[in-house]
Amino acid sequence: MRRAMGIWQAIMMILLISGMMMIVLKYASVSSKHVAATYIREQSELFLNSAVEQTLLAIAFHDRSSGCLSNFSPPDVTVRATTYHATVAITRYYLQEGSDDLAHCSALGVAISPGSALSHGMALLEITVTAKRNGTIVSRLLRRTLQQP
Repeated sequence: MRRAMGIWQAIMMILLISGMMMIVLKYASVSSKHVAATYIREQSELFLNSAVEQTLLAIAFHDRSSGCLSNFSPPDVTVRATTYHATVAITRYYLQEGSDDLAHCSALGVAISPGSALSHGMALLEITVTAKRNGTIVSRLLRRTLQQP
């Protein structure tokens, strides 16, 4: 009559269970890294949208007699040891012929005819957002958008 498992059976059961636990821990590690990367990317997207809005406000309040605004950098934001930084390059202003703004924006301004389907006062923005943690870039987003301030 057999009273207990053999030593070989016990060792095999331990190896089988430990192997399954290693696979579970590996999947948990991959999943947590994915969630962290997704969180930083989503925060970068939100900061990018905020940078666009801040740039539009800066354009609206800028004194055009000294020329048009060519770039803008909103203040950096630090959340959970991650610093989000944005730079906005304003590459073009689409302005109607004969407008005062076109006279002040000679370098960046592009004239459009008054009967054109394009709207007066459009600006082409190139936004770069970087997220840094401990001095290392963990996320970088680039977007080009046409906005009307």
